[in-house]
Amino acid sequence: MTTRPDHALPATPGEVELYSHFSQHFGPRHEAAGLRVQFHYNQTPVIHFCVPVPEQYRASIMRGIQEGMALRFPNFPATGSVWNTEITEHEVDSCERAFYRVGRSVIEQAYALATQMA
Repeated sequence: MTTRPDHALPATPGEVELYSHFSQHFGPRHEAAGLRVQFHYNQTPVIHFCVPVPEQYRASIMRGIQEGMALRFPNFPATGSVWNTEITEHEVDSCERAFYRVGRSVIEQAYALATQMA
């Protein structure tokens, strides 16, 4: 896999909606989480939660998305926003780490699509 110099990173993921689900087996237990996001432009730059999210997962989702965006889309426009439109929680298997990982994962999906189109 080749890496692109920072100046060649795509500035935006495009006007896309993506869903990512993460589930991993750890011996006697699982970790699981799901997240659907939309990328919108010509809006106030913020990460929106359009659906209720359990408070214990909000910070993990935000951190996953923010870190992913900083790495993959550091030049994201100042007029772009990210909308969380679906949260998939499992009553037993969901945890903060799973929601962080799914937040990062959905940004990685957006990056993969954006670089394929470049």
